[in-house]
Amino acid sequence: MINLSTLPISITGKIISVLGAGRSGMAVAQLLAQNGADVLLSDSRQITFTAPQKQNFQSLNIKTEFGEHSKSILQSDLVVISPGIPDTAPIVQQIEAAGIPIVSEIEAAYWFMPDASLIAVTGSNGKTTTTTLIYEIFKDSQYDTYCGGNIGTPFSTLISQATNKSGKPKVFILEMSSFQLERIIHFHPDVAIILNVTDDHMDRYDHDINLYLRAKLNISLNQTENDLFVYFSDDHLLNQNLPSRPKKRPFGLENHPGTMFKTDMVSILTKNGQEYLNRKNIRLLGEHNLLNILATLNVTQHYNISKDRIIEVLTNFSGIEHRLEYVRTIRGVDYYNDSKATNIESVKYALKSFDRPVIIILGGRDKDSDFSLLLPFLKEHVKHVLLIGEAASKIEPVIRNIIEYSYADSMENAIIDATHIAHAGDVVLLAPACASFDMFDNYEHRGRVFKEIVLSISEDTK
Repeated sequence: MINLSTLPISITGKIISVLGAGRSGMAVAQLLAQNGADVLLSDSRQITFTAPQKQNFQSLNIKTEFGEHSKSILQSDLVVISPGIPDTAPIVQQIEAAGIPIVSEIEAAYWFMPDASLIAVTGSNGKTTTTTLIYEIFKDSQYDTYCGGNIGTPFSTLISQATNKSGKPKVFILEMSSFQLERIIHFHPDVAIILNVTDDHMDRYDHDINLYLRAKLNISLNQTENDLFVYFSDDHLLNQNLPSRPKKRPFGLENHPGTMFKTDMVSILTKNGQEYLNRKNIRLLGEHNLLNILATLNVTQHYNISKDRIIEVLTNFSGIEHRLEYVRTIRGVDYYNDSKATNIESVKYALKSFDRPVIIILGGRDKDSDFSLLLPFLKEHVKHVLLIGEAASKIEPVIRNIIEYSYADSMENAIIDATHIAHAGDVVLLAPACASFDMFDNYEHRGRVFKEIVLSISEDTK
């Protein structure tokens, strides 16, 4: 077994199994093999490699098994687990019974991180926007910057790429999901950010938000008094569970006494009340994005990024793909793709961003959400709900006799119906409040399909 009581110095010759052959699984398998481990990559699905992937794995002597998790895994010195595999999976229980240590990909990758600063971002909503926004500010600054984690490039790949000889100090900016944070031991960010904690993935956390919060708080598990913890101070549950060791920097709309930046209806202000940026110059829509900006400002100030650089990015950054993304206007109707709105809270934020009637596409694979929490926002902002996917039958009784609604058996038919319902000045919004796996590969696939259909509509279509 690998002794994890201290940070591993060498894994040469150690037998390490990687469960899950997704992007992060393949990346960490390669990183471990490059550092001398005897690696088995195992996935219960049937996986087909591309020719370059197959050649690369063969050159690193990485063994593979697909279609099952074999007993060979129980001979491992260490197991690295995909964030999508829950503790209840039989293979995980067998590994634990055998006394084999289990870590996440971000933990294993951290062991090989070069001398660098590490910024980690988590939260139920806003992670991707905030991570990307921080990266956009850093990337043309005094830092050699790497961005990924739960978005884009796995941490393990970033570690392999971090050979830049620019002479600039390195900084890694990572989005972290609660699943990734469940099995960390030494992972240690210099700056940890928790944007918010609301009901999400309750099917994974036994309907207990405290278990979900505990996973999120692992982001600060190894922080010391020299590190920074940036947190949403308007979240009372989070306020009651703050870590004791790191320096704490609150942000929010309630203007907590300790905040470095405040806001009113017109401006973002410094703690002394001086205008930092007029809000009319910000391209990002919505109150939720204002919070993402406040969190970002706390980080960029900590690293002494120039104000000119920050203002330049904030006035030009229009958001990320699949997050309240403007697609097109057709006959006076605006179409927005918020496929990344996979939980209740993110849909609330999306609806609050519009002061016009909304036709919303809701549904997908349910994550054991309480859709009744959407009712006040649907009543205030929505003229019609289009129900799709597996969750449609669960959402329908909640909105019956309250909101006008109809069913659609595909994304294409939902959009066609929306074009018939909407009038000039309305908004058609894909904000499903559900996972995508009933009809699509992931939320990106769902968002791309939505956009392709919208972009294919003729202006003359009746």
